[in-house]
Amino acid sequence: MKAIIQQILSKAAEKYLDYFEENGIIEISLMAEDFNSISKEIAKEMLTAFIEHADESICNAKAERNADGIKVQERNVPRTLYTALGPLTYQRTYFNMPEGKRRYILDDILGVESYERIDSGVSASLVNLSAAHSYGRSAYILTGGQINRQSVRNKIMNTGEVLYVPEKAKKTPETLHIFADEDHVNLQDGKNTIVPLITVCEGKRALCKGRNELLNPFHVHGYGLKPEELWEYVYALCAEKYDMTGIKQIYIYCDGAVWIAKSADVFPDALYVLDCFHFKKRMKGIFAGEICSRFTLAGHEAVKSGEKDAFDRAIQNMLCRVEEEMAESKERDGRTKMIMENAGYIINHWNAIQNMKLPGAIGSCTEAMVSHVLSERLSRSPMGWSKEGLSKMSMIRVFVQNGGKVMPADTLAWKREPDKRTVITGLERYDALVKKQQAEVLEDAKNWRWFEVDDMISGKTTGTSVALDALGRTRIIA
Repeated sequence: MKAIIQQILSKAAEKYLDYFEENGIIEISLMAEDFNSISKEIAKEMLTAFIEHADESICNAKAERNADGIKVQERNVPRTLYTALGPLTYQRTYFNMPEGKRRYILDDILGVESYERIDSGVSASLVNLSAAHSYGRSAYILTGGQINRQSVRNKIMNTGEVLYVPEKAKKTPETLHIFADEDHVNLQDGKNTIVPLITVCEGKRALCKGRNELLNPFHVHGYGLKPEELWEYVYALCAEKYDMTGIKQIYIYCDGAVWIAKSADVFPDALYVLDCFHFKKRMKGIFAGEICSRFTLAGHEAVKSGEKDAFDRAIQNMLCRVEEEMAESKERDGRTKMIMENAGYIINHWNAIQNMKLPGAIGSCTEAMVSHVLSERLSRSPMGWSKEGLSKMSMIRVFVQNGGKVMPADTLAWKREPDKRTVITGLERYDALVKKQQAEVLEDAKNWRWFEVDDMISGKTTGTSVALDALGRTRIIA
């Protein structure tokens, strides 16, 4: 092992010096890119040497293997795995296990699953990237296209459940603000589904004119959950972060959807505030057109003053005028229907509209939250999701938006199936053997004696010998 490492280090020095001899000092961006490429190749050689030496130590432990009934089936079986260094190929040994199965003990120690060709670190990076980019784009950013988009999707499908659990707040605010809305997402079967999104925050602060940011927000998606389950989950997260007995008022900003009404079961004293976007959209739908626009001022004044009866009178007068001035036709029927539907929406949510004027209400940003957290990845570009893919991506997207990071262990199936990694008496014995050979390798390396032996450099003059000679002269001068 000592000789192998010496050869790799010697080769590294030669490659760097040969590059310098051939190119000299050139543009730094080009030099950095080329040196990075050389370094990765050297690092892969070194890593391969350490891995194969570990496999050798397991093979040489005949007494331990015989006691466990483990016999060699085949030596030097190649395995190629895509890692942070790029494609890495190493040789390992195939063993016959006493229960009649065969396995690679080294792969178990390395945490490499059967038939896997991408390591868990790269897998986790791909999953994290996919929260913001398409599968293909994520693969290109991380690997330059050496991994295809289907592999990225497979990694997402294999990722276990990742959940955001908020840290306990140092101080519980007196008021909480909850924004609730949903994204409409296309499925591969041509149907449309919704992904509920709930954002909880402590308020907002101004960044500049016309721009604000929420204070300590966190997001919860509800795809696949029943409304009552979703709201119970939201309450549980709030209770995890805050002392709920210290919260005096909760505002829920929404569009009045049926699933949001279930929040009353867990937040019974919350005040509902209609989202401004939906309010304006409905009012515009009522007073659109030449005839109806004459009643715009009366309608808005009634809402502003909180006089529901006055608003209702304005609507009735407008309907009479439409019937008088428009000839009987489908257009008149359609106009009447639109007025009735939108006016009914305003009346049904009258209290939530009046709550928009409360001093404690900070204004709704439900549409902005849905656009930023969900739509940007799930529905903004034309695409169709499978139900499983949408469930996974909604989970990952919201988790990352909350500041979470998918870890390598989250992408490993055997982490979720503990017994899959069991080898007769366990791998502890063989882990210990690998650690023992590691200590032996490092015993000399730690004190740099390897760089002082005569047999590292041959008698001929090479780039390496020149470099080491120059280094020696530098030490003397210093």
